[in-house]
Amino acid sequence: MIHFPAIDPVAITLGPLKVHWYGIAYVVGIILACHWAHGLIRRFQFNITPKLFDDLLPYVVIGIVVGGRLGHTMLYDPGYYLSNPLEILQVWRGGMSFHGGLLGVVVMAVIYTKRHQLDFYSLGDLMALISPIGLFFGRLANFINAELCGIETKMPWGVMFPSQMVARHPTQIYEAILEGLVLFCVLNFVYKNAPKLRACKGLTGCLFLSLYALFRLSVEAFKVQETVVQLGTYKLGVGVILCTLMLLLSIMLIMARLRAFKTISERTVLSR
Repeated sequence: MIHFPAIDPVAITLGPLKVHWYGIAYVVGIILACHWAHGLIRRFQFNITPKLFDDLLPYVVIGIVVGGRLGHTMLYDPGYYLSNPLEILQVWRGGMSFHGGLLGVVVMAVIYTKRHQLDFYSLGDLMALISPIGLFFGRLANFINAELCGIETKMPWGVMFPSQMVARHPTQIYEAILEGLVLFCVLNFVYKNAPKLRACKGLTGCLFLSLYALFRLSVEAFKVQETVVQLGTYKLGVGVILCTLMLLLSIMLIMARLRAFKTISERTVLSR
């Protein structure tokens, strides 16, 4: 058993101003992801300049914060937050939904690409390659906040979180490793070494959705499912349902992108 380290969720206090580790994690994740994106843009063809990508960042931040917060409050505990609407704005206390943030970023990306006449699928591939960086730091922030703890375990790496009477799976660390480090390495390695994957615009983004859903589902088995939906005689966690739907959707999108790529390739051959 590992005792939870004495980490204050507030990193810096300057009078009435309090800077939380949660916010710092998001800022660091976005900065590092932006730096990595610049390198990818210089190396591969994404039909976007570093300047245009930097101009996209405010849209991304709005999508993450607004979509993530609304997704968490409306999907996981709508009754409480509708009764306490001011708490929806308290982002620093934690509580961000990945699926809500993803939807928010997609909406903002659609708006931005249409405004600047950019290829949405190419931008989606770029975002997929850098997103695991932010996910990694976000999950570390969940650990610091001692939220989203796992079920009871007797494993030697079980963590005794604050206000808990038993050791629990550190599912935040599991997700930081799988959805952050592993997903980042797999996607970037495959993209670098598979020219056909790069040629099929949008396929990397779809692969990100599939792998994230699979990794998340593998961890959900060790989580405490605080918000469940009754389906017949079964109770399923909201996260399980969302990731299952995400996996099915990503498979359909992969098939659609492969068909579109095949059609384009055949037309190119016939036109020669």
